[in-house]
Amino acid sequence: MKAIPRALSAATCVGLVWAPIAMAEPSEHFIIHQLDQPLQEAATLIRDFIAMNDDWSLNGEFEMMGGAAVGMKICFNAMRGYVGAAGLHNLALMPCGNIAFYQEDGQAYLSMLDVGYITTLSPHPSLEEGVALARPAYAEMFTEVLGIE
Repeated sequence: MKAIPRALSAATCVGLVWAPIAMAEPSEHFIIHQLDQPLQEAATLIRDFIAMNDDWSLNGEFEMMGGAAVGMKICFNAMRGYVGAAGLHNLALMPCGNIAFYQEDGQAYLSMLDVGYITTLSPHPSLEEGVALARPAYAEMFTEVLGIE
């Protein structure tokens, strides 16, 4: 009698392993671009650009998923004053550039939280001004460095 529950349990586990993984659709807070470069090359291009440009800071870089993805925390430096002006508690929102480079089905991607997420978490006129300044700066950097339109 114990063999039947074990067989059903084993069959359930096998079914779960082979079941397709549900993929959630990204919200409007994500900017996602296909890349022409491999993800490691794209990360290097961004890192090198930031190192040569006083308008930007690299606040952190880390490999994820055993090196299959790269995360970066970057800051458009002009944004800092706007965040501070909205109240020092908002410094926890920095850096405003949270980026991941990853690959799906052989295609490399860049995913970034739209900087407007900070005004969703903390509505303030200074943050709105900073977002209006930072959005085009990030878009320009991605166009210049990675050829993203």
